[in-house]
Amino acid sequence: MMQVLNGSLFVQMVLQGHTSLEQSKDRVNALNVFPVPDGDTGTNMSLSMTSGVNELKRYIDAPLYRVAEAVSTGLLMGARGNSGVILSQLFRGFAKGVAKKTEVDPKDFAEAFQNGVTTAYSAVVKPVEGTILTVSKDAAQAAQQAAKAKHATIQSVMEAVLSEAERSLERTPDLLPVLRQAGVVDSGGQGLVCIYRGWLAAIKGESVAIDTTPVGQAPAKVMTPAAAHGDGETEYGYCTEFIIRLSEAADDEKATELAVRDALIPLGDSLLVVAADDIVKIHIHALQPGNVLNKAMEYGELTRIKIDNMTEQHHDLKMDAGDTTVANTGAANLAKSEAPKKQYAIVTVTVGDGLTEVFKSLGAEGIIQGGQTMNPSTEDIVNSVKALHAEHVFILPNNSNIIMAAEQAKTVLGDQVTVIPTKSIPQGIAAAISFDAGADLTANVENMRGGISRVKSGQITQAVRDSNYQDLEIKEGDFMGMQEGKVVTLGKELDLTAIELLEKMIDEDSEVVTVFFGEDVTIEQAGKLLEEAQNQFDHCEFELHSGGQPLYSYIFSVE
Repeated sequence: MMQVLNGSLFVQMVLQGHTSLEQSKDRVNALNVFPVPDGDTGTNMSLSMTSGVNELKRYIDAPLYRVAEAVSTGLLMGARGNSGVILSQLFRGFAKGVAKKTEVDPKDFAEAFQNGVTTAYSAVVKPVEGTILTVSKDAAQAAQQAAKAKHATIQSVMEAVLSEAERSLERTPDLLPVLRQAGVVDSGGQGLVCIYRGWLAAIKGESVAIDTTPVGQAPAKVMTPAAAHGDGETEYGYCTEFIIRLSEAADDEKATELAVRDALIPLGDSLLVVAADDIVKIHIHALQPGNVLNKAMEYGELTRIKIDNMTEQHHDLKMDAGDTTVANTGAANLAKSEAPKKQYAIVTVTVGDGLTEVFKSLGAEGIIQGGQTMNPSTEDIVNSVKALHAEHVFILPNNSNIIMAAEQAKTVLGDQVTVIPTKSIPQGIAAAISFDAGADLTANVENMRGGISRVKSGQITQAVRDSNYQDLEIKEGDFMGMQEGKVVTLGKELDLTAIELLEKMIDEDSEVVTVFFGEDVTIEQAGKLLEEAQNQFDHCEFELHSGGQPLYSYIFSVE
């Protein structure tokens, strides 16, 4: 039996672990607690491992410590979702445990597992037991115990690791009530067990059968705002953006914000009016932007005025082709690299043409296409930040499963980055609204975090399978109303479920409700819901926008 672990064996372990996870990722995905279309734990872990394997292939003949470093680096940059980030930390700690060593004995092998656990736990602000963390911790403890045996080998330690990981996985429902209610084990823990099975197979000189069944799906097609309105032709006009600093004479700031919106409605389309304290940000497509600015000046001082000729932009896009596009892009990148850095920039994660336009109108220059089913990797976020050429960048993840990847990007980039922990699109919009280019870093962080607390977030989606959640019996196809990520209402009809969700979100202090309708909802359907909501909640002002987002029929923001 193998008495030491060297670089060549570890290469085979990583490759076999990746194969084992890849062939089981659909089963891991199916363990998702919520019956919601998700970023999918199995897919996220597999994609993260793929990044590690790709880096590993450059060091096939390297010593153990270098192989471990390569896998750790690849996983660090490719980590997707919380499960992928935790997995990357387990490998990072393991790599530290074998640092500068060309081979390790069973005792050192066990210590490397423990070092991985310590690193992973320290990376999580509030570790939750009954997850991949628990499975890794229990397995590492078993490794240390097995390594104490008189005739311990690398294989005997790995056998103990896998055996205890499987038992720990079976215990996860006892530690997490939500798993017990759903009748599943932890998906991240299951993914780790798959990797460990591959490791043991490699040590024993066996191979893991490769599943050739096609898996995966293309990203959902996103509806453009024009398509949502059924427009065949449009007058492009001018994309007009600016900020109004409301006059101090205004007695009621919120009423003034609403008055601004009402005054600008007749002057263009794609109007977006968002406010924070005495600041109102405006985005509108207008044929005569001068009229818009003149009207806006009635309410206060204008600043950060930006007007783009959309007709000209559309023409340029149609004309760009071949080498011309490459040359223009290269010239633009050169100009950016030579230009002085701007003080601040915002990177945000979103999907859907309408939502992308909203964030752009609020000043977000770095848009990463992603979200619930497309969790971006750490590397995606790092590259987006680097492309902005700014002294400091704020990252808005807009999804709880992307926050850890964003935090990991911060560890790569350093103090030039601040992660604002937005867990939903409404929170992201609220944070972007609260940003002030004229304020210092501390004030902006405080204001953006404060913006998150002032908004309520809700979504409507459909269950993809039968499930039980708390006291709710969910059937495949049910419409689920979710508030702050928790299922709070169920229904067979979309509009009724939406109204029931709004009833739980809106109270007597609520003033503005923004509705973003998704790619599966027509403008006529959305208009009907808006009319019903306005009649029932007549003390609130409603705004309707085409978000174009997949998965969520409606996203609600209540302030």
